[in-house]
Amino acid sequence: MGARKAFVLASVAALGLLGSACGTSNTPPAASHTGAPYTAKFSWGQFTLASSIASKIDKKQPLNFVLSFQTLATVGAPVNLLAGMRQAAADVKTQYGVTVNVKLIGPPNTDPVAQISQVQQAISAGQVDCLAVEPVTPDAFVRVINQAVDGGVPSYTVNTDSPDSHRFSYSGANDSFPPKGQNQMGQVSGQYTIQWLKDHNTTPKVAALVTGDTTAPWAQGRMQGWMDTMKAAYPDLQFVGTPTNALSTGYDPAGIYSQVAAFMNGHPTVDLYFDSDWGAKTIGKLIKDRGLKGKINTIGYNVDTTYLDEVTSGDVMATVDQRFDQQSAGFVTGCAAFLLKGVVPPDQFTYTPPTVVTMSNVADVKARLAQEIQLGA
Repeated sequence: MGARKAFVLASVAALGLLGSACGTSNTPPAASHTGAPYTAKFSWGQFTLASSIASKIDKKQPLNFVLSFQTLATVGAPVNLLAGMRQAAADVKTQYGVTVNVKLIGPPNTDPVAQISQVQQAISAGQVDCLAVEPVTPDAFVRVINQAVDGGVPSYTVNTDSPDSHRFSYSGANDSFPPKGQNQMGQVSGQYTIQWLKDHNTTPKVAALVTGDTTAPWAQGRMQGWMDTMKAAYPDLQFVGTPTNALSTGYDPAGIYSQVAAFMNGHPTVDLYFDSDWGAKTIGKLIKDRGLKGKINTIGYNVDTTYLDEVTSGDVMATVDQRFDQQSAGFVTGCAAFLLKGVVPPDQFTYTPPTVVTMSNVADVKARLAQEIQLGA
């Protein structure tokens, strides 16, 4: 998950792109194939597939699946997302005999207005037979998702969710709190942190919460899950920051480095740093540069080659891989099942189990990442 701007809701609203909320339920909708266009009933009403898409399906013509990500400049995520989509498309071809062309779109840098406009243009041009969106903020993308669905384009969310939209389902990490289902990201990270500390005979005294954006629901969920898990194991552990009032650094490594450096100067008793996203790798570098390795520890999320090198060297205790490749693959296989077999999502949420990357498995993760980079290039 890349940078989230606090002003996005106001910016999007100013352009008239905010829509009214229309919730969905956990009750699986019923689908019926009565010839083109196909239909499906949801709690918010009936979906009717666009006749142009239905015609493609009837003729077994190639289908276009498009995923809109918030920024293509983010290191790691776009390549991994595209790799997952391509692998899933190959599986769909094997299973159904239908070609699925996959495409990842998004603005160069996080810009929700530009992202929404890009999605609208692609749909208007008839370039999208199935849509996935990574909403920068939940509410800002309700209208564009609903517009796509109203136009007969099956729509999903990946990596971040817009639960009040008419999206068919969400494929991504379980960042909710209280957790829905298993593998809540904050709890998984907390459980490993506890195990690592015990293995190294270390008892933390003061922990700091760090995030790229305190307003992001996914970040708040991770911080809450980690903090509550740590409190249960270490009742005397003190915390600097809360899930809604943590050190908010943004996502630029240079900015993270300078802000956390200043924070360390003002909080010399902090010996454990939790970052809800990419920032832990920068915190790990800062710890090493200051000669504090072994005295201060940190853990965070996501993978790229630099991050994995820091796991290998022990500059960070671990990182939690939210598996972008599996998230995007879930969208492709789920929509293919709907379009080609009439299978509607059995649940609103398809959670991707996270992988905790440690010294013991980092070599395997490096090998997998290299394959994904090759496939997603």
